[in-house]
Amino acid sequence: MAGTTYDSAFAAVDSTVANSFATSGVAAATIAKVQANAIAQGNTNFLDALNASDAQSQQTLTYGVLLGRNQSLQSLARQTAAENTKITTSGSKDTYSRQGEINEWQAQNKLDTLFFLQMLFIFFAFVVVLLYFRKAGTLPNTTFYIFLGVALLIVIGVLWNRASYTMNYRDQRYWNRRFVGLGDSGGLTADMQCAT
Repeated sequence: MAGTTYDSAFAAVDSTVANSFATSGVAAATIAKVQANAIAQGNTNFLDALNASDAQSQQTLTYGVLLGRNQSLQSLARQTAAENTKITTSGSKDTYSRQGEINEWQAQNKLDTLFFLQMLFIFFAFVVVLLYFRKAGTLPNTTFYIFLGVALLIVIGVLWNRASYTMNYRDQRYWNRRFVGLGDSGGLTADMQCAT
């Protein structure tokens, strides 16, 4: 086989090699079987290489997408930092203090609501006790309705007091201050000013 030429890239399928097997006494069926096995192995190797290449391509594509996303996030972070710097140097103290006032207002309003809900819970617990005594016969109906009416008036009075104070008298900026008049709000009318 020193001077033979190959007509295929796969030596196992080369016709010269196949003919040398034929002359050495190997049957033609065995040659066809060897050729089929070699072709199948070549196809399997090719598909394995193709799948590995496709997986690598997908990984490269994913890396590119993630790299682009990281760059856009870095750009967004730089823009946010620049905006924050601009805000802090241009008088954000007023914004932060106003947000603190709003937060204080909301927290105190929630506490006020919680106070009323606790009052309502005590009222209902009181009514349950009164109903128990009325059902047991130790509390007459007239006394039951008097106690119920007084307790209901107290609950309605507390609700009305809280609501009217918040709507009419409470300072709209500071929860713990009472709004007295226009002089406190900064706007003076003509009759508030001293005559000169």
